Amino acid sequence: MLTGIRRGAIGAACVLLGVGVPQVARADGTGTTVCDHNNGQCTVIVVDPGGGGSSSSGGSSPSGHSTGSSSSGSGAGTGQAPPTPTQTMLNGSCTWTPDPNYQPPADDTVDQHTGEAGGWYQQTCPDGVIKNGKAATTVTTMVWLTSPPPAPALPTPAQLAAEALKKLQLPTPTIASSPRPGLPQMVHVPMWAYVPKSQFVPVSATASVPGESVTATATPVSTVWDFGDGSSATCAGPGTPFPTGGDPAASSPDCGHTYSRSSGSGTFTVRATITWAVTWAGAGQRGAFNGMLTTATEQVQVLQSQALVTGG
Repeated sequence: MLTGIRRGAIGAACVLLGVGVPQVARADGTGTTVCDHNNGQCTVIVVDPGGGGSSSSGGSSPSGHSTGSSSSGSGAGTGQAPPTPTQTMLNGSCTWTPDPNYQPPADDTVDQHTGEAGGWYQQTCPDGVIKNGKAATTVTTMVWLTSPPPAPALPTPAQLAAEALKKLQLPTPTIASSPRPGLPQMVHVPMWAYVPKSQFVPVSATASVPGESVTATATPVSTVWDFGDGSSATCAGPGTPFPTGGDPAASSPDCGHTYSRSSGSGTFTVRATITWAVTWAGAGQRGAFNGMLTTATEQVQVLQSQALVTGG
């Protein structure tokens, strides 16, 4: 099958397989032919001598030939080989969008399909993935197909779940206590430790493709406190704030600590670590990922209380 490319390349920004509207420009000049002997397909690459050294490249189509292309990303350049649609965000195939309003130039005899079965399609083939995984280099070409293109392969629910997991933004815990951070704690005086309730709530993110979506949800299950003096505690929730007007000698009902020695001339490092259970659901399936952790630290000075003796 011979694939004829008859247009100059035009840059257009594409994000996550986004397709720009192809623009077509005439290109008259010399050409080269690149053939793949494995599948019997050949591509004619025509370079526009007046186009500043740029060239256009077309991808192989299910059935038919290409007439023009628009490329975006770092792949465009003089003598560029045909695109290699083997890397995409999620699947690994070209996509085709019907364009019944497209009209090739009237004097282009190669592009005449009067009376033929088929139609014009906008073909987009990913030609690589940028390192951050958020954009693809693509080549967009107008092609005439004599039969409908294959439906694009949808990602599996597990693949979408992995994409949703990447989008989860878990809050870094804020350590709160009584006395509040920045003030010294006292030996033998109960310390109440907690994180704000607003940080101890489920967090979700969703990844979608047309007709299918999967949501990943991280749910906080516990907070582990390391008080820096060798003592630790695990709480099933965020902990309890010290009540207004409460008894300073009262201990926290769930998440606190009473230091038995001072920190001397230094401080103790208090560490709060929240454990998150991560699950996903969508497209009729559900599953779970390994747990996630978020951690914060605070330097705490612990002083030894001094007794004042009076009397005669």
